[in-house]
Amino acid sequence: MVLELHVWGPAFGLPSIDPQCAAAISYCRQCLPHDGWVLIPSNDTHVSPLAQLPALCHDQTWVAGFSNIVAYLDEISSGEWNLDRNLNDVQRADLVAYSSFIESRAQPLLDLSLYVSSDNYLTVTRQALGDILAWPDNWTLPHRLRDQAKKRSEHLGLSSLDVDTAQDDQTRDSGLTAHIPQSLRKPNQTVSSLLGRNVQKTKFRLDAVTADLFEPLADLLAKKEWLLGDSISSLDCLAMGYLSLLQQPQLPQGWARNALMTRYTNLGQWIQLQCSQILGPAVDIALVLGQKDDPSSARSWLPWEPPRQRTVQQTLHAVADQCISAIPGLGTRYRISEIPHLQNGQGYTREKQVYLAKGQQHRELYINVLSSSIATASFLGWLMWKGLLTIPRHMPRQPRGPKFGEAGSILGLG
Repeated sequence: MVLELHVWGPAFGLPSIDPQCAAAISYCRQCLPHDGWVLIPSNDTHVSPLAQLPALCHDQTWVAGFSNIVAYLDEISSGEWNLDRNLNDVQRADLVAYSSFIESRAQPLLDLSLYVSSDNYLTVTRQALGDILAWPDNWTLPHRLRDQAKKRSEHLGLSSLDVDTAQDDQTRDSGLTAHIPQSLRKPNQTVSSLLGRNVQKTKFRLDAVTADLFEPLADLLAKKEWLLGDSISSLDCLAMGYLSLLQQPQLPQGWARNALMTRYTNLGQWIQLQCSQILGPAVDIALVLGQKDDPSSARSWLPWEPPRQRTVQQTLHAVADQCISAIPGLGTRYRISEIPHLQNGQGYTREKQVYLAKGQQHRELYINVLSSSIATASFLGWLMWKGLLTIPRHMPRQPRGPKFGEAGSILGLG
């Protein structure tokens, strides 16, 4: 059976806007036969019962996440589809260490670059997400992704890249300076000046954060073709997934790209070379999403397959999903995108997958209850509008007394 890899769609000329998805695409491109898998830009976590992308579907079995996909491909192929099979013990130890290092360091840096920076998000990232998302996700999901990115990167202390946060700070400062004479107050900051001031103010901190990621990887690569060994490994695919999204986008505040182009040139050149050789030429978004007449031409490099069109029921399902997510209290329990901390070790992967599956079952339960309630209320409303259903009215009870018939009526006795 052909393997299906479901991912977040393309952006910035790359096959995916998500680093884990881009890494999974690179890995499958190198180890799987071209006709043995298809690449589907689903842009919807609900295609998988695990509610997570990237997701690999094989004979009704779902696996989500880059590391889980790598392990599953190794399992079903008896090691044939394992790019790490030729690594020695030392290299395998480096593989584990550097994989954890990249995920922990590169993700917050990518969050800062694409989402936290107001200039980059409002100018580039939001539009890129809007190009691949269907309604109603294109209205709500970008804001949710940005909120998650802010939480993941807040420990870096660079929230000033977000103009909204900076303006909130300025508002609080204005309250403290309310009693200062007007002639001694600083002039009000415009959005442009606020952006410029914040970038200058945080430049040294940004340099330190980028160096924390790029320097070890540049030293590991040195002048070699691959990070580990003499052939490509899963570490190379993971590094390409994250670093390509730090280098390729043309952003107004492109400090990560500039660092790779000027200070870590060997790493920057390596990313460009490997992306062109593995991921291929720039991706035509309309082509891979099936919005053009000849989507088959997109399969020349990667085995793209257009995503299935949403049915009316799936669209209503998405609307209900967004409504529940916005409910205070319930929305927090409903969302499972933020996975609680699980201790790495024996059973870690299995525990995480079970948690995701249970969370998705809860989501489906909430949506089914809400959908049933809406359908019932709509049906009752239609019956009342047609006059087929009436609400009984309370009529005041008449006092009972003795009845005297016609004689009583004549005499006024009731």
